[in-house]
Amino acid sequence: MSHSPDRASFELQQIEPILSWAGTSGVDVDGLLHRLGIDPARRSDAPDTEIDLVDYYRIQREIARSFDDLTAQLSERKLLYQTGTFVVTQIQAAATLQDAIRSLASHFNMMHGGRYNYVRQTDSSLALVVDDSTFPYRFRDDRALTHFVGDALLIKTHALLDSLTGGAAGRALKRVSLLRQRHDSGTGQLRFWRVPIGYGHAAYELIYDIDIACETIAAAPDVDLTADGIFARVIRHLDSVIPSPDARPYAVRTADLISDGLETQQAVADRMGISVATLRRRLSEEGTSFRDILQESRAERAGLMLAQGTSVSQVSESLGYSDVRAFNRAFKKMRGVSPAAYAKSSLETAQA
Repeated sequence: MSHSPDRASFELQQIEPILSWAGTSGVDVDGLLHRLGIDPARRSDAPDTEIDLVDYYRIQREIARSFDDLTAQLSERKLLYQTGTFVVTQIQAAATLQDAIRSLASHFNMMHGGRYNYVRQTDSSLALVVDDSTFPYRFRDDRALTHFVGDALLIKTHALLDSLTGGAAGRALKRVSLLRQRHDSGTGQLRFWRVPIGYGHAAYELIYDIDIACETIAAAPDVDLTADGIFARVIRHLDSVIPSPDARPYAVRTADLISDGLETQQAVADRMGISVATLRRRLSEEGTSFRDILQESRAERAGLMLAQGTSVSQVSESLGYSDVRAFNRAFKKMRGVSPAAYAKSSLETAQA
C-alpha cells in the first residue's frame, strides 16, 4: 500500500501489542485485518508496512464492538454501561465550541473516575488539556505505544468535537501539544495536524481560538450515540479531511455505510462514487448481495440492542420494520432463534 508523503499513516508494528492482546481476548484479528484490505501475514512478514491512520480507528471500532466499550479496552477500567452515550449527549447540547469542550472535559472525568481533563482559558485561547500520566492504560509500560495511543486519542477527540460543532473546532484550532519528543520515531500519524505542534509537554493540549470558540453553533443533527456510532462518526470525519484510497472489500464498505444509515443501493453507490450496477456487480463477485448485507446489518444491530435490554417492539420500530411480526421472522431467519429468546440468552450470559 503506497502513501503520499503528507498522508497520515503509521507502521503496523506500532499496534502489534494491541492486536496480540485482542487476539488472546477472543477477537478474530486476522479476519479484522482482512476486512480492512490488510494482509494479516504482514504482521510477521512485513511489520513495517504503513497503513492509513483511519484504519487504526476502524480496528478500534471492531474491538469496541466486540467488548461494547468506547475505550476499545485500551483502559484497564471498563466504562460503565452507556457512559459514552451520556457524554456525547451532553456535548451535542452545547451552544458553542467552548460549551462542548467544557462539557467533554467534565463528563469524561466523571466517566473515567479521575481528573484527566481540564480547560485553561486566556484572553486569546481556550485549551483542552488531557493529562494521562496516571490513566490506567493497558499498555502503560510500553512508552512508544502509549505515545501513539495518546496521539490518536487527541486526534479522535478533535475529530469528534469538529464533527459535533459543524466544523467550528477545525476553524478554531491554533496548535497542539504532545508528550513525545520531536525526534521520536513512529510519528506518521502526526501528519493529520495542519497547525503547529509542540513537543515534550507535560500533558496533551488542543488549543483553540477563544473568539471562534465562543461563536454560536448550529445544533448537532441526530447522532448515533453508541460506541460503534461514535467511532463511525470519527472515521467519516477523518475520511472527509484526509481522504485516502479504500482498499477494503466492497462488501465491508457497504456494511459500514449501511451501519452509518445509508440503507439504499443508490445512497451507498453514490457515497462510493460508482453506479448501482457496478455496486451490484462488485458485491456479486464477492459472493454476496446488497440485500444480504442489509439483512445481516439489521440483525447485528438488533442483537446489540436486545443484549442491552431494549424491548423487541422498540428494536423493531428503531430498525424500520413494518410490524413486530415481520421483525420476528427476519431475525429468526438470520439468527435461528426469536428476538425474545436471543434477549433472554444474552441476559443469562451476562449474569453468568
